[in-house]
Amino acid sequence: MPTEAGSARAPGQEQSSGLAQRSTLRDFAIAILLGLAAFVVFNANMRSIPAGDTYAARYLPFSIWRNHSLLLDPIVDVVAQGRQPPAVQGKGSSAYWILKGRDGHFVSQYPLAVPVMIAPAYLPVIKYLQARNWNPLLLDRVARAMEKLCASLLAAASVALFYLLLRRRSTPRIAALLTLLYAFGTTTWVISSQALWMHGLAELLVVVTMLLITGRCSPARAAAAGFLCALIAVNRQPDAVLAASLGLYGLWWAGRRIPLLVIAGLIPVGLVVAYNLDVVGNLAGAYALVGRSHDYNYNVIEGIAGLLFSPMRGLFVFSPFLLFVPLFLAPILRDAKMRGLTIAMLCAIVVQVVLYAFVDWRQGVSWGPRWLTDFVPMLIWMLPPVLAAQSPRSRAAFALAGCVAIAIQAIGAFWYTGASDNVLIAATGADKMRAAWDINNAAFIAELRHPPAPMDLFAELAGSVDQINVIQIPPSTNVMSRRVEALGWALVDRKTPLDVAVSVDGQPMGGTVQFFERSDVVKALGSSNPAGWRVAFPANQLGPGEHILTARVRAQTGSVPRLLVERKFSLAPDAEMMNVALKAEQALAGRLQAPGYWLTSFTSGLEFVKPHPELNTYLNSLVLDVMTPVAKEAGIEDTLVRVRRYLSDQIEPDGLVRYHGRPDAPTIGKLGCAITPDADDTALVWRAAPGKRTELLSKALATLDQYKRPDGLYRTWLAPRERYQCLDPGKDPNPADLGIQMHVYMLLARQDPAAAQALCEAMARKANDDDVWVYYAKAPLLLALRLADLRKAGCKLKIAPSRLQSAVPGQDIWIRVAELIGQTENGDATGQSRLETAQILGKIAENDFSLLNSAPPLFYHNDLSATVRRFYWSQELGYALWLRLYFANQSGQTTLSCRPSGPEQKCGEI
Repeated sequence: MPTEAGSARAPGQEQSSGLAQRSTLRDFAIAILLGLAAFVVFNANMRSIPAGDTYAARYLPFSIWRNHSLLLDPIVDVVAQGRQPPAVQGKGSSAYWILKGRDGHFVSQYPLAVPVMIAPAYLPVIKYLQARNWNPLLLDRVARAMEKLCASLLAAASVALFYLLLRRRSTPRIAALLTLLYAFGTTTWVISSQALWMHGLAELLVVVTMLLITGRCSPARAAAAGFLCALIAVNRQPDAVLAASLGLYGLWWAGRRIPLLVIAGLIPVGLVVAYNLDVVGNLAGAYALVGRSHDYNYNVIEGIAGLLFSPMRGLFVFSPFLLFVPLFLAPILRDAKMRGLTIAMLCAIVVQVVLYAFVDWRQGVSWGPRWLTDFVPMLIWMLPPVLAAQSPRSRAAFALAGCVAIAIQAIGAFWYTGASDNVLIAATGADKMRAAWDINNAAFIAELRHPPAPMDLFAELAGSVDQINVIQIPPSTNVMSRRVEALGWALVDRKTPLDVAVSVDGQPMGGTVQFFERSDVVKALGSSNPAGWRVAFPANQLGPGEHILTARVRAQTGSVPRLLVERKFSLAPDAEMMNVALKAEQALAGRLQAPGYWLTSFTSGLEFVKPHPELNTYLNSLVLDVMTPVAKEAGIEDTLVRVRRYLSDQIEPDGLVRYHGRPDAPTIGKLGCAITPDADDTALVWRAAPGKRTELLSKALATLDQYKRPDGLYRTWLAPRERYQCLDPGKDPNPADLGIQMHVYMLLARQDPAAAQALCEAMARKANDDDVWVYYAKAPLLLALRLADLRKAGCKLKIAPSRLQSAVPGQDIWIRVAELIGQTENGDATGQSRLETAQILGKIAENDFSLLNSAPPLFYHNDLSATVRRFYWSQELGYALWLRLYFANQSGQTTLSCRPSGPEQKCGEI
């Protein structure tokens, strides 16, 4: 400990005559006083400053004691805080801090070192909650208080130990000064001490590890240093760089005790690896369960500058006194005994900053340079030689910088609500980081525009959701025929709260700031303050089935929303829309011709005027493709069996398929001609309706391969030019169209994955070139629909948004239908998209689907460089797209099975 300062065996202590050895008891007393002072100041704001990142750490200790589990399954509702946990593995949700791990269990996205290490501190309140039957509102109140208490204790402990560490190389006065700056002039105050971020434990582990490796080495200390050094890395993966620097120095420090250091370090690593493999299901941990390609930042120089100097996230802006480290490296490196450790840590700091610069360095909703908090103790530890060598002027500048840092952090502790981050987080596009460089957006300026945040850590929330009703409203529009009304009451410390917000299945639905007196509440609680509230929202944002309604309450402006209650309710199907769907099903089935095909309409211009009928296999394959996923729900399975049989019969002995069907069909000469076989219809029919003659598929694939271009794309016509039949070729007599490539890819994805991958790469290179937009340049509907199909098959093709827009009147709505189908079926639907879906379904269905008579889907055209132009439309495809979106929307919103028993509202009609 500090008495080792004069020992030759303590490499961290300067031996200059200006530093006299102080008594151990005095140093311990000062350290304890500094820690206690920090603990008091950290809690002086009487509030917590949490984020979604800290929710699992807040609640998991309760589950460890109560359920003896590290899984979030038993407590997922409270950890989600009214948001929707992920439905499938590999995808995030509005509750981004929760992921699905092995065997579908819910796990924390973040490592568990923090909740596991603080769990013993929760034992006393476990007994308290057990005695009160785990009351949910009481649990939430206690959890918030425990989070703040544990976070401030971890931070205060690091403050006390940091003083002892600094005493190894500085006088008590300098050590105390730098310790105070560490406590109150850095994000130790506003981040580490205010909520259970990983940063608080990281700082404590860094300080203790440095305290060990700058002192004498003994077997116990070597083992402890190895264990703690490894714990730094498993607590927060980016800190593995910092742990490596301390570990490398520790190997030199440990000498012949290296085996102890290494073996002890393997213990936490082994435990975390076991957890990752057995619970998470990925060796790299939960971080690896979700793709993060959108998080990358390709302007690394800007990233480094932003992390260090931007007004919203810059380390040297929020703690300007730390600039004295890079400005005075010479005296820092002159300390020969600590030069090795200093260089190792400086290298680690540089590497970590550069690594952070490669990702989206906005850092979410949090105060200042949160990511860089963990190496703050290292930087401040380097400052004693700087202060010892400073002139009076530079000391004054250092003091001023320190005072500015403390003032900035004080603003964060007492004013920060996260509102200042909205402008930064909401930004998108190439210049999304611009807001970070506007001084007016800096949190220590922007947050002063509102009053100090309320001191509501121990505020007592009471209330409930008493009733959930579904109300029929006059059918003046097809869009909104029902609404859901939630009724309840809420009080905070027996006072009227600021507002109530309601969400369903994690999606915000509405809220209110209007409260009214409830006589039953007055009688029960003796408070006459208005407590009753009512929130109503459109029911057409929800599908039939069981849902979870969540109410959250804010006590005052700037308060953190508090979870009031979650309640299940069941929504019956919308009878009106069910009738509309039945009409669409009947229309689609009724238009099918006796042999099992639908006819297509074509025009010579871009208006659906005087259309002519035509028979082609293409439309029938498309409608079959669109309807197959919802055939059972739509009740048209028999219809699709007939279509599939018709298409299978069009496969010829060479395995190929023609646009107008077999040349010997009775419709040839009336509804089509004996046209040359093509790649598009061949690929579509073999995938959607292969029939029984599967031996012909190899012939078809071999022919397709013969017409593959050097750039990897497939040509349209599967015959040489001299054998063309019934064709009016354009500028390129045998083009490679992007839509056709999509259909060929979908076939190859099943039959030849390697060839499919090569085609995907070829499409990516050419997707936005004009020469591959032959048949869909003015009719991009199909490509918008197929993008989602390609993603499911493994090809994440990107097309410029401008390519997917149509200038043809009435076609934008169909393109949007295709996009909403993909969004809904992929699980990416939001409350806003659900409302839009309901509106679009209603608009298309108005007046018995009259839109189909004036602007049905334009789904392709011929080569516009040919001598004759033709544009192809289909009312049947319109019905099919409507039904696909309708049933996808219904299925996507029925998130829970209906359980008719229990305290929640009963299932059935409301």
